Amino acid sequence: MRDNVFIDTNIFIYALTEPKVKNDIYKREIAIDLLQSLINRKEIFISVQIINEIHMNMVRKFKIEDSLVFHTLQENILAIASIKELSYETYKIAFNIRQKYNISYWDSLVIASAFENRCSILYSEDMQNGLILEDRLQIINPFSK
Repeated sequence: MRDNVFIDTNIFIYALTEPKVKNDIYKREIAIDLLQSLINRKEIFISVQIINEIHMNMVRKFKIEDSLVFHTLQENILAIASIKELSYETYKIAFNIRQKYNISYWDSLVIASAFENRCSILYSEDMQNGLILEDRLQIINPFSK
């Protein structure tokens, strides 16, 4: 049985875009290596929230044409990850996470979706590296030195 992992927005953005600053070259290499290491070894999950955030950032920040972003995400992300819907149950779980751990609204939705998909690892640049939630989900920042 393969472990389930959840991947946050920036990991995909680094992997799919050309770096704008020198430090992002390093992050792009790490993101690509991470994704390649997970393919065929882990079950990768993201939520519809993540796919929307990736799309919006690629259009706004990287000025990539909307239909090109759509096709890029179809060809690259759908090939390796399962995209899961958010529900009212996700919202309720996120509320409890915010109350217990003082985590931001959007990050709590990411964590709630990871919980719902029985993920043991959440790869994220934006959350506390090494944090373990509910004795079942560890946050790992792959860019942490």
